[in-house]
Amino acid sequence: MTRGPEVLQELGRTLSRTRHALEVQPASDVVARHGASDFAWEATGSQPTVALRSSRRALPAGWVWLELVLRREGETEEAPLLFVTGATSAEVIRLPPPTHGLLRALVHLPAQVDALRLGVASRPLRFSVERVSAWEVGHAEASLRLALPMLTRLASDPERLTRAARKWWGVLRTQGPEGVVRTLREKSRGERPLESYEEWVRQYDTLDDTDRAAIRRRLEGLSLQPLISVVMPTYETPAPLLREALDSVRQQLYPNWELCIADDASRSPDVKAVLAEYAAKDARIRYVVRPENGHISAASNSALALVRGEFIALLDHDDLLPEHALYRVVEELNAHPDADVLYSDEDKLDTQGRRFDPYFKPDWNLELFRAQNLISHLGVYRTSLVREVGGFRTGVEGSQDYDLALRVVERVPASRIRHIPLVLYHWRAIPGSTALSLGEKDYATRAARRALTEHYARVGDGRIQHAPSESGKLHASVYPLPEPRPLVSLIVSSRAGVRTRALHDSLARSTWSPFELIEVEGAGQDSARLNAAAARAQGTVWVWLQDSVEILTPDWLEPLVARALVEDVGAVGARLFAPDDTLHHGGLLLGVGGAVASSHAGLARGQGGYVERGSVQQEFSAVSAACLVMRRAVFEEVGGFDADRFPSAYNDVDLCLRLRERGYRVLWTPMATLRQHDTSVGVFPREAAALRARWPAWFQDDPFYNPNLTLERGDHGLAWPPRVKRPWRS
Repeated sequence: MTRGPEVLQELGRTLSRTRHALEVQPASDVVARHGASDFAWEATGSQPTVALRSSRRALPAGWVWLELVLRREGETEEAPLLFVTGATSAEVIRLPPPTHGLLRALVHLPAQVDALRLGVASRPLRFSVERVSAWEVGHAEASLRLALPMLTRLASDPERLTRAARKWWGVLRTQGPEGVVRTLREKSRGERPLESYEEWVRQYDTLDDTDRAAIRRRLEGLSLQPLISVVMPTYETPAPLLREALDSVRQQLYPNWELCIADDASRSPDVKAVLAEYAAKDARIRYVVRPENGHISAASNSALALVRGEFIALLDHDDLLPEHALYRVVEELNAHPDADVLYSDEDKLDTQGRRFDPYFKPDWNLELFRAQNLISHLGVYRTSLVREVGGFRTGVEGSQDYDLALRVVERVPASRIRHIPLVLYHWRAIPGSTALSLGEKDYATRAARRALTEHYARVGDGRIQHAPSESGKLHASVYPLPEPRPLVSLIVSSRAGVRTRALHDSLARSTWSPFELIEVEGAGQDSARLNAAAARAQGTVWVWLQDSVEILTPDWLEPLVARALVEDVGAVGARLFAPDDTLHHGGLLLGVGGAVASSHAGLARGQGGYVERGSVQQEFSAVSAACLVMRRAVFEEVGGFDADRFPSAYNDVDLCLRLRERGYRVLWTPMATLRQHDTSVGVFPREAAALRARWPAWFQDDPFYNPNLTLERGDHGLAWPPRVKRPWRS
């Protein structure tokens, strides 16, 4: 607890706050409009920023109350960003949108601030930034300012207030007062989902009458309006939940659907009564009652036999579709009429019908799909393909949807698998449901592993083992190696003059043979020196390493080389931990932090991260050259590192994007684990600008991230507002 003298110190600091007047100067993508009477600045690019410079010697640090006037041309609710560069780190803080031009925010800055930049928008526009001030704020005042907005929201809802009180008491009991303040700070920046998803849904994912009218108008203009057959097996479904599921289909804004239901010999008369009632009042609903129970695969096949539509959509008997779900599928089909498989984002429903735990997925990611079922909710398939593979299989009940998806995906090119980045499925979390916990149905995990094992047998590649994930329920893929093993060239460079013996000592414990070691003195990330070193390498596979890394698993090279040898794989990156055992590199996300950031940076070892994506293999747009593995032929095909545009920074990101441009995949695997002793983050604004200019589409929409997730950090927090395109609002 805070003692008396500390309280007096805090009070004194609050009463005698130091004010910093900050000057505004152009930083990037901004030019002054001399003599203009309306807006003083004009943005010339997609990431306009102005520098905020203190009239004092040092910029403020710690808790700071920031006030400024920001006026922007046109109507926009986009949140401005504060880019903070410290002595050893850089971060981005989302600020609240200004109210009538006035922006006020409480922010926490590092002990030494080298530079502050204000990102005013993500598009060219005219704007003004005036009267910028920053006050140093005491700890007590900061806590009060952080807590008041949340308390105000909760006061109107006693049930939510009680629930939140229990959460905060748990934080206080386990982490103490400092933990409460830390959590308040994280929540104020969107890093903790204590209450935030409900508010996010209210603001950004709730249709109103204007939306519905706009969707109906757009439907009139769509040339392709296929019949979509919603397939639903039922068994002993509680009547209220079954009614809600059926109503969610009947309320679809897209009218050209049919609902095909097979009841798996439910004993309860309520199920048959509800089905008969709904079939009688809507001719688009048809059902059969199976004479005997055959479990979910057999029931799903009975429902599939009723299908007349060109596409099928899968719906569990107690889940819900939002009213625009099928419309959005058809909109996507009009844009991509050759699509064979479509899938959407999803969330869960609690027993009171409240939405929680959203899964905002990446675009098609085969490697991640082999660890977790991306397609399942909402999953839509071309009917002819489902029938071609034989429908649902018995023996994989509990993961019959995953098994179906694996067999269909084997026959479909990646370009015909489309992701819709909207929540189009609500998965009900009730006791016994896998939505509540993977542990609720261990047989589902066993069935998934059987489905994956048979998938690899069909495609002739890989086997399955437990993934190093938090739940232990996800799947890791192990791929075969040729015999004899190829020569591997380890190209080791120093980074910023930092050298450790850890790498050389740990290499002696490596199980791989044969390999050669090529050391590049004083190279850092110098592209020209790295290219010259590559010219001396004799191996079939090249491994780029910084000598500040230490190998933690003796068999680290095996999984990296196995994937790098696959024909369509361009590069493979490893999992890197910082010295404090938090994740330093989990794959790279483009556009995060204003440039590039690691996915799940700072995640504690042993934790899975967002939907456990911090601990399973997957594709990314790019991976770090601190440990990057690729075939010699691929490196030479793309011409090596670009020493002209990226002489010393972001050359690894550019290399990976050139690989992807040629159709190669870039993978990250947690099966190879290293520790990076030098984790300092440099700031390279010129190279970052060059990277964005060369790859603008990738920075606007990284396909392996999601536009509903934040660009401020790589922790997969919510974006306020989301960047997702809603066609009916265009």
